[in-house]
Amino acid sequence: MNGLSGAGRSPGVMGLDILDNLIPFIPKEEEKVQTECRKILSEHPAEISVTCTRVNVLEGHTESVFVSLGRRASIADVRQALAGVRNEARELGLPTAPAEWIKVHDDPFRPQPRLDRDNGDGMTTTVGRIREDNVLPNGVKYMLVSHNTRMGAAAGAVLVAEYLVIKNHIAG
Repeated sequence: MNGLSGAGRSPGVMGLDILDNLIPFIPKEEEKVQTECRKILSEHPAEISVTCTRVNVLEGHTESVFVSLGRRASIADVRQALAGVRNEARELGLPTAPAEWIKVHDDPFRPQPRLDRDNGDGMTTTVGRIREDNVLPNGVKYMLVSHNTRMGAAAGAVLVAEYLVIKNHIAG
């Protein structure tokens, strides 16, 4: 569920098209998300299925995630694993690194783009509604919100540059 700011200016989504509406198709977005997820998860190959829509939210992308785990895990274990994701960028002291990569909410009404997209100055992904999925083997489902124009674009690019400099991949 992509926010309006992800549409850019051209061809983009006209304001009147999105009022009281949801655009069910974003050309090339689903393929892009699947390709990027496979790159990120290259050490842990997974089948990925994606539907991308444009919603009437100014900033922030929301995902409804369904996962089939390799083994059964309790919801408490899943919460702990997500909340405990190693934050190498913070450990390295990178200026734009958030205090936490993932903030986990217990409130079933969270995450919400308006309330959660700015967590960690827009660099933290917020996860909530973690629960069992009774269709997938060892299934878990949850919602997440990430700030698309900060972590997904400008500040995320700065963070990558900071990382490349400190790891001596590029000159600072």
